[in-house]
Amino acid sequence: MSGKHVVVVGSSAAGLFTTLALSQSGHRVTLLEKEALTPCESPIEAFEKWERRGAPQTRHSHAFLARLHNGIRDRLPVLYEELKEAGAETLSFKTMVEEIHENPEFVPEDDDLVLLACRRITLDWVLHRHVDKHTDTERRIGVEVSGLLVHEDSGSGPPRVRGVAIKNEDGEMEELEADLVVDTSGRNSQLRHWLDDIQAEEMEQDTESCGIFYCSRFYALHEGVETPPLEGPIAGDLGYMKYAIFQGDSGVFSITLAASPQDDSLRQIRHEEAFEAAARKLPAIHRWIEKDVSRPITDVYTYANLKNTRRFFVKDGQPRALNLFPIGDALIHMNPITGRGCTTSWVSAWLLADALDANPDDPLAFARDLDEGIIREVVPWYESMRMQDQATHEMAELAEGGEDPYSFEREDGTVDPKAYMRSLLRDGVMPAMREDIVIMRAFMRVFNMLDAPSDMLAKPELLPRILAVWQRREERPPVNMGPSRNELAEEIESAVA
Repeated sequence: MSGKHVVVVGSSAAGLFTTLALSQSGHRVTLLEKEALTPCESPIEAFEKWERRGAPQTRHSHAFLARLHNGIRDRLPVLYEELKEAGAETLSFKTMVEEIHENPEFVPEDDDLVLLACRRITLDWVLHRHVDKHTDTERRIGVEVSGLLVHEDSGSGPPRVRGVAIKNEDGEMEELEADLVVDTSGRNSQLRHWLDDIQAEEMEQDTESCGIFYCSRFYALHEGVETPPLEGPIAGDLGYMKYAIFQGDSGVFSITLAASPQDDSLRQIRHEEAFEAAARKLPAIHRWIEKDVSRPITDVYTYANLKNTRRFFVKDGQPRALNLFPIGDALIHMNPITGRGCTTSWVSAWLLADALDANPDDPLAFARDLDEGIIREVVPWYESMRMQDQATHEMAELAEGGEDPYSFEREDGTVDPKAYMRSLLRDGVMPAMREDIVIMRAFMRVFNMLDAPSDMLAKPELLPRILAVWQRREERPPVNMGPSRNELAEEIESAVA
């Protein structure tokens, strides 16, 4: 194995995961971070003091999916134990099923359906300490990358990067040489400008609005109080609003509400009194925020201007530059409501380390290998999220206009296929999860990124089960997921007034 010197730009989750993956393979890493974080002795202190201007998502709800949980457990067991020592807990599929189904029959693969419950800042705090303690990484804090260094003899091919130009901790310009530069600086990455400066071919991108903003607030359970029982869904989609409860570490949980930024009434949930009024009208949530159960410990954090964006660093097999690659949000970012960002960053980090180990002295083969892995393991989730956002936007418009987005029978007797699929999801998949462990297992495996997004309806044994439940939709009382949009808007207006 040929150890390389790799510069990693940015030390959020993607940068830290990349540092760990490369260190495991024997590479030497220099980790650059623009923001200086206040030294903290505990994740609780970090939650109170850290302000990540470059990563505002750290102040919002997170669910660390089974694919990430399993990866940390299997690849980095010491890190796994450190997370548990910091208060992180596990949420297993078996526990969730036992709350809903009587005498469920489990299969061996259910052991891998385990989520990691902890706050994002807790994860980051543990990762920073683990990198310092267990790797030889050189950390450079307060460093800003101003551009790329390139070999002058690149010839007719893509520019060959040899490092980065930085403004160091003392405000002086410095050249930092490297065999490989990995950009993990997030969705606001300056990579496109850096490429322009070295006359590289343009890095194209596809981008469109998620059509959603979301607000999160954190709460702490009172001492001696256990979390409310999971008697019903702790996440839901009302068409005009999505909501979810996220269990964290140390007796802390968060609630997230998300809606269309075009809905002026619902935009008021960014204010504390409106957020609380809306949360109390949601059956799955209100019991969590009763005064004898918990207390709010933060303001309401708002995350807006969200986009689904895919950048094409490699096109037609040609990278924009050699010895360089962006991963994480710097390459692909999507609506964070499903909590996939950290998991896709973890997957990408190990794909990068494997591609470098397989092609240590062939930067073109490395780039192509990594790009193929990203297309196989990450892009399907991006495309799935993009289509979901388009459907959500359409549903919100219908609901705001007073139409029922689930009414699929047209006046002329034909069927609206989009409305039919919405009905199949709401009145078929969702209730089937409570009635049929096979459907619940399939849904949770896709949600946790253990199976591909297309697997849910592609498996021939699943669709008949879902249709059987859907066909009985008139025979059972509807599940009360929450009020109508107009009812909730009135409640919000009253609270604000």
